Parts: sequence; structure tokens; C-alpha cells
Amino acid sequence: MPPNLAPPVPASVISMSLAGVRMGDVASAAWTAGATLIAVFLAATTVGFWLLFRRTRGKGTDAQAKETRHANILLVRADDAVRDAADELDFAIAQFGTAKTGDLSRALAEARRRVLEAFALQQRLDDHVPDTGAQRRDWTARIVHLCETAQSTLNAELARFDELRELDKNAPANLAELRRQLEQLSHRQEQETQAYELLTRSYSPAALASVTDNLEQAADANAAAVDAADTADAALTSASVADAIDAIRDGQDHARRAGHLLDAIESLAAQLGTASAAMQELIDSTRTNLDEARAVRDSPPDAAAGASVITAVSQVETVLASLDASDPVATLDRLREANASLDTSLAGARNQARRLEGAREALAGALVSASSQLSATRDFIAARRGQVGSAARTRLAESERLLAVAEAEADPVMALDTARSAATHARDADALARYDLRR
Repeated sequence: MPPNLAPPVPASVISMSLAGVRMGDVASAAWTAGATLIAVFLAATTVGFWLLFRRTRGKGTDAQAKETRHANILLVRADDAVRDAADELDFAIAQFGTAKTGDLSRALAEARRRVLEAFALQQRLDDHVPDTGAQRRDWTARIVHLCETAQSTLNAELARFDELRELDKNAPANLAELRRQLEQLSHRQEQETQAYELLTRSYSPAALASVTDNLEQAADANAAAVDAADTADAALTSASVADAIDAIRDGQDHARRAGHLLDAIESLAAQLGTASAAMQELIDSTRTNLDEARAVRDSPPDAAAGASVITAVSQVETVLASLDASDPVATLDRLREANASLDTSLAGARNQARRLEGAREALAGALVSASSQLSATRDFIAARRGQVGSAARTRLAESERLLAVAEAEADPVMALDTARSAATHARDADALARYDLRR
């Protein structure tokens, strides 16, 4: 064997190597194909799930919208049911008394609580705060439950009272009570008619506008109640108790309305009497304030405060000169408005007067301080004329000018500010003069 040459590789080894290479290529190709199939499968699965999610989501959105509409309808119905039940409770109390209406009263309170809770949830659904899908579903379901429960409770109690009305044996007594109420209303109608006539003599139509047609409406309601009572009487005669109960309830409703209308006249008479007394008291206090305001107007603390007081005094004098005792409520409003303006202007004048008084008290000390500082600085500079420059002398001259202005100023606030400025310039002059001496 020639030197430096490697021994020949056996043929068997070469064959095995070539076989290994071929097997590696096959394995690599197989792995690549498998990975491609897996990727394709995953992509197809993802697309399928996405399409399914879209279809499911669309169905869920439609279902949620349907449930929301259903909840809104139930909420309106439940609210109407509560209002109707409240009216029914009033009738039931009048007809059967509080002892027999306790269950209905408690059921109504609970139903009202449930409806209020439902409205609160609906408000949360309608407000600007974003909600999750789960929250909206839960709140909507809660609204449905609350409304259905409220209506179910009320319907059960109201049905019991419907049966009770049909079987009620106290219709004759209720009719007698209604007749008694109508008789009292007739007497009240006469009394309030006389009272209203007295009111028209003392007060203007504007003051009585809220009850102008109350007597007429009360008479109509009373007549309707009488008709209902007659109908109930006829129904009882014919043994139609259910019809009699309905007629009695209508008569009670009309009688109650007539009573409210007559109560309004009586209430207005009391209100106008109170307003008239309050108006007189306010007139007296206004005249007292007006005397004080006129004194301030004649000797104002300054021009601005004087102008404000003059305007307020003129407004009050105009109101006092055009007082209308026949409409005390409107007159009270005008007096209160004028008094408010007068109080504001007087408060401003008082504040300005206190401010000026404080400035006057401080001014005397400020003038003494500025004069003393100026005199000391003037003497210091005069003793060293050749050593003090123009800056110090300029400050000194300005201090002398400001002090003269402060002593001649009539406005104490302006005089105080000027005197303080004079003292400041004098101190500056002194400091500059001493600086010149050190140079």
C-alpha cells in the first residue's frame, strides 16, 4: 500500500450508507406530508368552528332580542297592573274596610317593590355603561320573573275581591252610607258656594283661577253620584247584588271627586288668608329696609355701591306703589324679588363701607410709616450727596411724589395703597444709597 493513503472503504459499508441516505429522504418526505395534512385539518376545523359560532351567535342574538321585547311588554303590563291595583285597593278599603283589604295591601306593596326593581334593571340595560352578554341575559330574565310574579300575586288577590264583591251582603249598608255622604256633600256645596262668593269679593280672578269651575264640577260629580246611588237602589230591589256593588263603587268615586273639588276651594281660601297676612308683614319689613336703603343711597360709600342701591330702591318703591292686595300670592312674589335685590345692594354697600373704614384706620399708620422712612432716607442721602448716584435719588423723588398723592387722595383704599408704595420706594432709595457708598 502506498504511503499516506487511507485504506479502501469496503463495498458493504458504501451500500449501507447509500441505503441510509435513501431511508432518510423517505422519512423526511413522509414527515412533511403528515405535517401538511395536519395543518390542512386544523385549518378546516377552525373554519368550521368559526362558521358554527357565527350561526350560533346569530341565533343567540335573535333569541336575546325576542326575550328583551318580551320583558319590555311584561314590564309595561306589570306597571299598569300595579296602578290599577292601587285604584282597586282604594275602592276595596272604602267598601270592605281595612281589615279585609290587608292581604291586598301587602300584595300591592310587594308587587310595587318587584316592579321598581324591574325598572331599575331596565335602566341598567338602557344606560350608557357597557354590559356583558351574560349580564344582559341575567337582567332580562330577572325582569321577566319579577313582572310575572307581580302580576300573578295581584291577579290572585284581585280575583278574590271580585268574588267577595259578588257575594257581599253589605250592599244595602254601603248604599245607605253613600246616601249619607251625598247629603253631606249637598250641605258642603252650599257652604262652599257662599265661601267662594266671599272670596270673589276680596280676591281677583287671577288669584282664584285654580278653583274657578270647582263648584260646577263638584255639582256634576254629586249629581253623577246620586244617579249611581239610584241605580244601586234599583239593582238591590231586583236582587242584582253585583250590579248594585258596581253602582255603589261608581257613586263613591263620584262622591270622592266632588269632595276633593270642594276641599280645594276651602284650601285655597286658607292659603290666600295666610298669603295676605304674610304680605302685610313683608310690606312692613320692606318699608323698614327701604328707610335704611335711602340713607345709604343719600350717603353711599362709593359711586358703584350707590348706583346699585339707587336701582334697588327704585324697584322696591315701584312695587310698593302698585300693591295688589286682591292677589296676595303674586304680590308676595314681587315683594320677595324686590327685597332680594335690595338686600343684595345693601350687603354690597355695607361690605364696601367696612372696607373703606378699615382702609381709613390703616391709612394713618401707613402715612406715618412712609413719612418716617422718607425723612430718614432723605437725611441720609443729603449728608452724602457726592457719594449717592441717580438711582437712589430717583427712588427718593418718586417716594416724595407718592406720599404727596396719598395725602391728597380722597379714596382711603387708593390712599393706603399709594402710601405703602411711597414707603417701599423710600426703602429702595435707602438701599441703593448704601450700595453706592460701598462701591
